[in-house]
Amino acid sequence: MKIKKFDLNKDLNKLESYLRNQYLENKNMTSWLPERLHDLIYRMDTQYTDEGKPKSSDYIFIWEDNDEIVGCILPDGDAIYISIKNGYEELYKSIVKYAEENCKPLFEKKEDGEIDFLVIANDSLEYKKDYLKQNGYTRQTEEDYDNYVYPQKMNVRVDLPNGFKLVYGDEYDDEDNKWSACNLGFHPDLEHPNYRNDMGAYNSRKNSSMYKDSFECMIIDENTNEKNNVCSYCFVYVDKESKTAFIEPVSTREKYRHMGIGTAMMHGVMLKCKELGIEKCYVNSYDWRRKIYNAAGFTTEDSIGFWHKKIK
Repeated sequence: MKIKKFDLNKDLNKLESYLRNQYLENKNMTSWLPERLHDLIYRMDTQYTDEGKPKSSDYIFIWEDNDEIVGCILPDGDAIYISIKNGYEELYKSIVKYAEENCKPLFEKKEDGEIDFLVIANDSLEYKKDYLKQNGYTRQTEEDYDNYVYPQKMNVRVDLPNGFKLVYGDEYDDEDNKWSACNLGFHPDLEHPNYRNDMGAYNSRKNSSMYKDSFECMIIDENTNEKNNVCSYCFVYVDKESKTAFIEPVSTREKYRHMGIGTAMMHGVMLKCKELGIEKCYVNSYDWRRKIYNAAGFTTEDSIGFWHKKIK
């Protein structure tokens, strides 16, 4: 068994293929989709760097058996996800221990040197939950959810209030507005007039090999005189080889919520995915937000626990 640190230039295609094959074998997201790996490398890592945080991709580690990937650590900010190939479940124990020793720089240290080490695990994989429980981890109450829809089976339409319009990325030129809507949806305080956009993370996403097949979907408000009339935004990564799509990020600006705009945008995503031949489309949701996606037609596939352990 060989353990190695991920090298973007040498290992991306191999890790991407491993994740794709895991999906095709399991038909679920108990391993990340390759689209999520691309989002981490080409968007989130730039955002972390801009904020002075470590790059998550510097803490991806790969386990190989006879030159075949059988497991890996996939960090996401201040959290660790571990993917294991079927038949290699016993590796989980040693990979968790390896992560505890080698991924500490991703976590904020308290004055006494202690960190809140966080491991994410799908609830459907009982062996992971059992090991974490037995080794001092505590599951927080709030959880995450994987949600999916089969676009080819959906008969939906885009219903919007008067003056609102659905557009895809190539139909809307102002990238600054798109980036702002994407971020302001989660952080309304950033609408302060002195806030300055940093387009680094937005633009670095274009380096992904999946970018040419992926798309943005937005709802714009044609009633407003504001410069930024994007009120709901999402980006959809498309992997044509697995015929899957992954929506990340998704946001609706605070003042446009509870108007059915998010549902309309998700229906626009489904229609575009249907046109592109996508067979399964995923969106990840934290805690209560899954209700929004369920209302739009998504089904919750799995719940995901956040497991914490204090270590030094």
